[in-house]
This record gives sequence, C-alpha cells and structure tokens, in this order.
Amino acid sequence: MTARRTLAALAIGALLALSACSEEGTDIPIDSPTIPDWEASLDELASELPTDLATDLQEIVPDASPEEILANARDICAGVADNADEEQLARDAASLFGVEEAEGPTLVETIKPHCDAIG
Repeated sequence: MTARRTLAALAIGALLALSACSEEGTDIPIDSPTIPDWEASLDELASELPTDLATDLQEIVPDASPEEILANARDICAGVADNADEEQLARDAASLFGVEEAEGPTLVETIKPHCDAIG
C-alpha cells in the first residue's frame, strides 16, 4: 500500500511541477528536438554516393563537385546497364569527368561495382 501512495505522490508532484513550469516560463524559449523529415532524409541518402566511391572518385577527379560526380557516375552506370562497349565507356567516362582518356578505364572500374547503389 505504501508503494502505491509513494507512486501517487510522485505523480502528483510531477504534474504540479509541469503545470508550474508551463504557467511561469512562457517567455523562455525551449529547445526541443524536432522530428526529422524522414522522407527528405531517405531521398538524400538515396541520392548520395557510397562513401568509398566518393573518396575514390575525388582522388581521381579532385576538381569535380559532388553533384557533378554523381551525375557522371549515373551516366556511366546507364552505359553499364545498356551493356555498352568497355572502350566506349572508358572514353565516355574520361570525357564526362574531363580527364585524360587513360583515366577512363580506371573511372569505369571504380564506378561499375557501385552501380546498384547509384541507380
């Protein structure tokens, strides 16, 4: 019986404290966590490159922006999905990323394993 009374007293005390806080401190800003926009977060995650791929491509093409890298990687993956000729893919990759043609095969081999994640 004492446990019930103790719990009831604690509950009443908590309610009184909460009601006192809500009446007195209305002009004090309270930083409360917000619920993230999960749909936007999922879209953002889906559009990002895998971290290891982004790092590898940044080493090969250091001047390219992340958006540019993603768009070009998607173009290469489209060619892979269409079973394009490896030499043509390499030339296209070099052209898209603005590097020498000798870097094309390296770009294709770097991007190709990640095409499922890129889309």
